[in-house]
Amino acid sequence: MGNLFSALNSAGYALDAFQRAIDVTQSNVTNANTPGYVKQVANMQTLDPGAPGQIGSVVEQTQDTRSQFAEAAVQQQVSLLGEFQQLQASLTPLQTAFDVSSSSAIPSALSQLFQSFSNWSTQPDDSTAQANVISAAQQTAAAFQQTAAQLATIRSTTEATLRSSVAQINQDAAKVQAYNVAVARDGGTNPSLQPQLYSALEDLSSLTDVQVIPGNGESVTVLLGGQTPLVIGDQLNTLQVQTDASNGQNGPPNVSIVDSSGNDVTSLINSGSTYALLSVRNDLIPSLAGGGQQVGDLNTLAKGLADTVNNLLAQGSTTTSPPYQAGAPLFTYNSASPANVAGTLAVNSAITPGQLAATDPGPPPVSNGTALKLAALDSATGGQINGLSFTQYFASLVSRVGNAASNASTSATAQAQLVTQAKNLRQQLSGVSIDDEAVNLVQLQSSYQAVSKFVTVVDQLTQALINMVQ
Repeated sequence: MGNLFSALNSAGYALDAFQRAIDVTQSNVTNANTPGYVKQVANMQTLDPGAPGQIGSVVEQTQDTRSQFAEAAVQQQVSLLGEFQQLQASLTPLQTAFDVSSSSAIPSALSQLFQSFSNWSTQPDDSTAQANVISAAQQTAAAFQQTAAQLATIRSTTEATLRSSVAQINQDAAKVQAYNVAVARDGGTNPSLQPQLYSALEDLSSLTDVQVIPGNGESVTVLLGGQTPLVIGDQLNTLQVQTDASNGQNGPPNVSIVDSSGNDVTSLINSGSTYALLSVRNDLIPSLAGGGQQVGDLNTLAKGLADTVNNLLAQGSTTTSPPYQAGAPLFTYNSASPANVAGTLAVNSAITPGQLAATDPGPPPVSNGTALKLAALDSATGGQINGLSFTQYFASLVSRVGNAASNASTSATAQAQLVTQAKNLRQQLSGVSIDDEAVNLVQLQSSYQAVSKFVTVVDQLTQALINMVQ
């Protein structure tokens, strides 16, 4: 009789073990598409056969098949993809502002300006030709102002996106902190929270480069750039965007990323969408529009054009014979702000058509000499700015933006493939296979049914023995 009860006891352990294993398999199937979830395995442990009533098997613990190597590989590739995709998005409006097509504001305006100089040179005393020069100059100034305003808007939008990106870093880091608090409270791994943890870590990686290392117990530590802690246990180190000290006349200052202690951690951010936003906000836009320590090439172009035209007019004369009268400046701008020349470029409000100096006093004097020099400015040998004509110099800015956008697009496409490969490897190592889980479920259910039949047989034998005794 005792052997029958021992058999029932063993069968009970077996039923419990198979039921828990079935539950794990069903959980795998249910969460197969849950971000951050990996296959769970029920570890069967054979009980000590020497202990009374301890014959059979139980599910000692449930373990996941997560590969930290595969997770780190995915996080690294996702970080680079986030960088290139953000560059694509941030460079698109810059490509609109810097376009060499005939419909683009600055190239079109420059073309009309030099054409008006050419027409004027054929009729230096014609008031209509002179008025057309002033009108073309007004269009040119407006084109520079328009482009400067576009860049200012892009700068503001980029900075706002950067602040949102940093806020998202803090939110994801807070999710990791909450996980650490939960596992410390529960005294071990909480499988139901792990998908949320690794989903947050992947999102965090797309924003910036982080290193994830095991902490105390089942907690994780997240380091920014492998150095500054974002999360250690239940401690959270938040980040924020800070405007740098003013750089005097060089336009809007750059921005930095600081931690909760005020330490500058900008240099630790070397990939992810946050890095791309910092690069565009602090480097590319200032190189074009000015800011930080840079005057900006658009301002260099505007100043070079205005100064060159004004100098030629000042050297010319409104009269064809002595006493010669110097011409009035055509353009004005705020000389006190080198990084805002393009934004303040305008036509001299006091100039009249008759104050345009067409004559080159010489010797010998040439009645349309200055007008001819102005008409030939954009095609003069040696150029006007760094060996380039004004149109060529603007084209070099367009090329810089275009090349950056093209490289970002190419890199994003290639990086997307690398992310897919890394995720496929992770899936192979620790993902849920519905087919495998279906086979496993059938086997577990068959085993459960077999033990159930065994219990039925033992029960029948027990009843028979009891009846015999009675």
